[in-house]
Amino acid sequence: MPNHVNRICSETQMVGDTVTNSDMRIDGSYEGNIVSSGKLVIGETGQYRGTVQCRFLDVWGKYTGTVEASEVVSFKTGAIFEGEVHTAKLMMELGVVFNGNCTMQEELKPKMEYA
Repeated sequence: MPNHVNRICSETQMVGDTVTNSDMRIDGSYEGNIVSSGKLVIGETGQYRGTVQCRFLDVWGKYTGTVEASEVVSFKTGAIFEGEVHTAKLMMELGVVFNGNCTMQEELKPKMEYA
């Protein structure tokens, strides 16, 4: 089964909640809640505000809110984060702005069911 990627392109603004079994990439602006059984990427031009539950999160852009990632959260150079992180593993490159809290547990179990 191929992996499909939902994509919010730059210069696109979206408000609402999303539940998906596929990966998702945000290069535009998104405000709302996301539940994904896959990976979420906030691209260099991406801005996200809300609560996310996913397996993997990669952030290059701006993220404001709460994330619960059962596997790994990765902040890339240039990322700006404000909020709370709950994950099993955290990676952070030089040049990241991190204003928030992080709680790490070896085996983080999702609180919500995926789609």
